[in-house]
Amino acid sequence: MGMKKVLIFVSIAICLLFLTSTASASWWNVNWKYRREITITNVSGGLTDYQILVELNSSNFNFSHAQENGSDIRFVASDDETLLSHWIEVWNSTNQSAKIWVNVSEVAEGVKIFMYYGNENASDASNANATFIRVIDGVVGAWHFDEGGGNTTHDTSGEGNDGLIHGANWSDGKFGNALEFDGVDDYIEIPFSPSLDFGGATELTFCMWVSLNNTGGERYSGRDFQFLLGYDSICDCWNWWIRVDDSWHGLRDVPGNFTPVTNTWTFLCGVYDGSNSYLYVNNGLDKRINVSGVLDDYDTIIAIGRRGGSNKNYWSGLIDEVKILNKSLSKEDISDLYNNYGYTTPNCPNKVLVRKYTEPEPIAIVGEEVSGTFTTASLLMIEREIGANYILWKWSCTNPDALVDVFVDGSEVLSAVSAASGEYLLTDVNENELHIIKIVNSFNASDYVRDEARTLPPFSFFLTLLLTTFVLLIITFATTSTVRVIASIFTLLFTAFAYKYSIYYASPLSYLLLFAFFFTFALMLVEVLRMLTSTIRKKPKWEEDFWSEWREGGGGI
Repeated sequence: MGMKKVLIFVSIAICLLFLTSTASASWWNVNWKYRREITITNVSGGLTDYQILVELNSSNFNFSHAQENGSDIRFVASDDETLLSHWIEVWNSTNQSAKIWVNVSEVAEGVKIFMYYGNENASDASNANATFIRVIDGVVGAWHFDEGGGNTTHDTSGEGNDGLIHGANWSDGKFGNALEFDGVDDYIEIPFSPSLDFGGATELTFCMWVSLNNTGGERYSGRDFQFLLGYDSICDCWNWWIRVDDSWHGLRDVPGNFTPVTNTWTFLCGVYDGSNSYLYVNNGLDKRINVSGVLDDYDTIIAIGRRGGSNKNYWSGLIDEVKILNKSLSKEDISDLYNNYGYTTPNCPNKVLVRKYTEPEPIAIVGEEVSGTFTTASLLMIEREIGANYILWKWSCTNPDALVDVFVDGSEVLSAVSAASGEYLLTDVNENELHIIKIVNSFNASDYVRDEARTLPPFSFFLTLLLTTFVLLIITFATTSTVRVIASIFTLLFTAFAYKYSIYYASPLSYLLLFAFFFTFALMLVEVLRMLTSTIRKKPKWEEDFWSEWREGGGGI
C-alpha cells in the first residue's frame, strides 16, 4: 500500500472517530435538563411504528424532576434528533407511577431511545391520535378476558359493564387469554345498564374473535330480541341478526363470501348504520342487506356465549376480545381492528386505541438519569466586528431551541433570548479598551461561552503599522534571496495581524491609509510570486542544451 493510500485511510478513520464521538455527546434540546436511555428488549425480529409501553415508578424515575402532570416528557429516537409521538395513559406524581405509550419507528432487540424531561415551560405533547394507528370513538363495552382467572371479566371501556362468568374456562386466546365455552351451559352475563341501552338507536357495532369447535346447531352471542352474532347451522354460515320495528332481519339467506372453519380464529363484526346491516368476517365484507328503522327496545342482559336471555344457542369453542359500540364502524375501522389490536382502558373511556401487537410483547427498560449540559463551546459560535468606539457581537447556535442570557462586563443586557441567531452592539466605549461578553445557558448558569474583544487602537498605531509595511517592502525588493523574501513575508504577517481591525473604523483618513496598506501588501505578494514562479519554471541547463542542439540539427521549425 502506497504512502498516499495510507494517508487517505488514516484521514477517513480520524473523521469517523470524530463523527462517532460527536453523535454520542449530543443532546436533543438544551431546554430539557434530564434524560434517561430506554433499552427495548424481548423483541423477535424487526418491528416498525410499534407502540411501546414505558412504565415508570419510584425505582426507575425521579418524579420531582418532571412537571407534576408529566407535560414535559418527550421521547427521541436513537439518533437523538427525531422526536417520537407518545401518549400518557397514566401519570400520578403522588403515587409515583406512570404508563406511557411511545410510537417507535424502528424496533429491534437492544434498540435505544431517549426520554427527556425537566422543562418547566414545556407544554403537553401527549397525543393518542399521533401515537396509535387509529382512535375509534363510541365503545361502551370491551372485554379482553385478560384476567386469566376468577369469575368476573372486567369492562375496560370505562362504562363499568363487568361480566359474570358462568362455567366458562380460562384458556390461551387470540391476544393473551380467552374463555372457552362448552356449548351446553357456559356463558357470560352482562347486566343491563344505560350505556348498553340501544332501544331506538340507529347505529350499533358488535365485534368479537371466535374459534368454533364444531358446526352443529345455532351458536350466538348478544341480546335476545335486539341483536345476535354467531354461527347458523341451517346455512352453515356466519350470521348477524338485528331486530328493527318488531321484525328480525338476518343475513342467513344472503350468500356469503366466507365459509366457517372450525378450530380457527375468526374475526366477526356485525354493523348497523340505520340504512344497512353488514356482516364483516376477518378483513372483508361477508354480507349486506338493506334495513332501515330503529332498534327495538329491550332491557335484558347481554350474553356472551349464548342467545341473550334465552337458555339456548350456546357457543362451543373460544371467544376473545368482545366489543360493543354505539356507532357504526367503517370498513377501514374494521380492517385496522382485524390487522392489529383494539386496546381499551378506563384511562381513556369510550375509545378504542388501535395498536400493533406481537407475542412476546417488547419490554422497555429505563436506564439511569443523566443531567443535561448545554455545551456552548461546541454548539454556539461568536463573531465580532470591532471599531474604535464600538464592538458588535453576533452569535449563532446549531440548536434552534436554545435560550441564553447575555452579560457584558458582568451586567446582564439580554435575558432568555434565542441562541439560534442574535447580536448585541456595545457603543460609546473608548479606543483600545477591553470588554467581555458572556453568553449563558438560561437553564444552566454554570454553562456559558465567553469572549474578549478590544476596541481599535488610536490612529497613531495604524500610521506606525503602515510605515513598517513600507520598510518591509523595501527590504523585500532589495533582497534576492528567496529565504529572506519568505522571512519578510512572515514578519509582515505577524506584525500586521497582531491586532484585529475593522473596515468600519470611523476616521475617513484611516480608510485611505488602510487602502494604501493593502495595496502595498498586494504589490509585495505579486513580486514574491513572480520571483518564485520564475525560479520554479526556469529550465535546467541540460534541457536548454538539448533543445538548442536539436534546433541546430534541423529539428526545429
